[in-house]
Amino acid sequence: ASCRLGSDTAGRKPCGHCLAAMGPRRPKLPRRCMLRVAGAVAAAAATLNEGTIEGMEAVRAAAAAGRRPTLQDDPVFQPKKYQRNVEEDPECNRAPRWGDFRQRLMLASEDARIDMAYATTMEWGLENATLVDEEAKHCIMGIICLQFLFARFLVFEVGSVEAAAHSFRLMDSQSGALHPDLFDKAAGYGKVWPISAAEVDRLRRRILRDSVGGGEGGPSRRRRHKNAFGLHDEDWRKIWTWRPDGSLVPTVGPSGFGAAQAGAPQPSFRVYVYDPDEHPALARLARGAAFCKHNQWGMEIALHDWFLSCPCRTDNPDEADFFFVPHYTACLINHADTFQGCDTKQVCGESTRLFEQALNGSWHYHRTDGGRDHLFVWGSGMGADGPFASWRSWVPNAIFLMTETELWNPYPDIVQPSFSPHKDIIIPGRLTLDDMMSLGKLAKPLHDRVILGHFIGWPRPPHASVMNPIDCMNASCPLNVRSVLLAMRDIEPDMHVDVDVPYMESFLGLTSSLFCFVPRGKSAWSSRFFQTFFAGCIPVILNDLYEPPFGELVHLPSAIIKWPMTDVQNVVIYLRTLRDQRADFIFDMHDAGQALRCWYSWPPSWVEWNWIDLNKSKFNSTCSEWHVQNAYVAVTRLLAPKATSARHRFFYPGDGWRTGS
Repeated sequence: ASCRLGSDTAGRKPCGHCLAAMGPRRPKLPRRCMLRVAGAVAAAAATLNEGTIEGMEAVRAAAAAGRRPTLQDDPVFQPKKYQRNVEEDPECNRAPRWGDFRQRLMLASEDARIDMAYATTMEWGLENATLVDEEAKHCIMGIICLQFLFARFLVFEVGSVEAAAHSFRLMDSQSGALHPDLFDKAAGYGKVWPISAAEVDRLRRRILRDSVGGGEGGPSRRRRHKNAFGLHDEDWRKIWTWRPDGSLVPTVGPSGFGAAQAGAPQPSFRVYVYDPDEHPALARLARGAAFCKHNQWGMEIALHDWFLSCPCRTDNPDEADFFFVPHYTACLINHADTFQGCDTKQVCGESTRLFEQALNGSWHYHRTDGGRDHLFVWGSGMGADGPFASWRSWVPNAIFLMTETELWNPYPDIVQPSFSPHKDIIIPGRLTLDDMMSLGKLAKPLHDRVILGHFIGWPRPPHASVMNPIDCMNASCPLNVRSVLLAMRDIEPDMHVDVDVPYMESFLGLTSSLFCFVPRGKSAWSSRFFQTFFAGCIPVILNDLYEPPFGELVHLPSAIIKWPMTDVQNVVIYLRTLRDQRADFIFDMHDAGQALRCWYSWPPSWVEWNWIDLNKSKFNSTCSEWHVQNAYVAVTRLLAPKATSARHRFFYPGDGWRTGS
């Protein structure tokens, strides 16, 4: 720690020395440094997931063509292999055997379809995941149908939730590739393929509801040891430690406690989860779970899954401490055309009306004071205002689990955040399992990191309530923090700042830098903050009003620098001083970040394809205690003190004893 960071233990001058010796304009790196970086990338690629490798190949292809790679070169923005087929040939007639299979399937009875699905799977070798991926390129709807029919049969007819979950996750990546509107169009609304997006969502919810696990079980029913997120009774006993009277966690008796079975530890609270099948308005707001869970706002789906498979769930609203309202509006609104006339540039009237309809038809809501025991997840910078513009009239006292603590730039007229620190819980954005593991594999040791500070992003002015954005469009305005950072490009030799580059370049910057800047963008929160921890980079927050998640559970100042956002020049001087004179501080902060990073993870449930990686212990090197140290557990612990036995407006002993009733 006493050595200068970036030194080479073998005594050779490292790339950091090459950078430090350069003038104010950055020339090409010396060939030796280029070779070392290229060698490191090639070595890392051998252990990375397919998506990350595709990102590297995209960067290389653009460079080979003699042009600067941009964000549009990233695989995320390229047409998918199945896309043309599913749009132009949803019947799969271009693949003769699939076309013939579809016709026979549509003519068959419900029972005969199960037999056909099994026989076809065996005959074509589709129990092999590699062959499934290849066939999906030709007929993605056929693959989805096969696994859906199996999973539904296994859960409803056989009663094996384990087998049903296995079959469901085999189609997870395929069904998750299609927006629910595109899914239903490809299925011909049930007339081309015997399936719909709503049926897939309904089956997913059923499997998760049956996946609570734990308890003593009994001779007449099977009871798995763990729930859908890999927790067993002893794990839950550690989670349910908060009690208003400080008592030990009791054991559930013969009558049960919500979804918790006899012999299991008793939850600190009970949650009633609204069922979209019982509320048509919610069915439109909570569509496409497999599709919506993939992105940074996927925690809206993840927390729905968590409470469905939690022993704290109850189906009796009279005993519930909380009422969870599922919706996936951050995803659905970000994909324009889901709701007519709605995108992220204005509040959404259609989704607002759907929320109002759902609550107006709920007896549970009308028993509360402004929805005080209702839980909503808001996963984007829009907060609650974009999807539910009238929330202040309907649910001002509801508990919001949300990423955003401030304001959304595209809403200049909304000047009051939807986040309230006295009642709401700040949550992290969702990083994919692949991203977390890939960042860890690419991450360099601190002494090999030659870049002082990293930032990749677009310039953003402040919100209109702060000042007129037109007057703050470039680096001359200190409140346009991103522009101030980007102005350092090609001027500060130890800084890696740029705009409009593929995600892979951003990943390489994250994993090769000592510090990673997290400035305000269109709003306060950013997924880059959570990426820094898995990349081994120390976050430097340049956003005065952003509050990171879970400060109630972990000591964030030990791992994070938060600096006044209008003082960028001095923070760079400060960071150089730390690097050159107090490397021990940097090592300590890095270690603290590694210790707390897993609280910002949302591990998949066992109905998701990535569960296989968890089951094979691939995530263990990133988060060894992922099943009990994650964002779900943090949210659950923070909810516990908010439960109250006086939640109803009226309560009295006896049943029907009140005079005059």
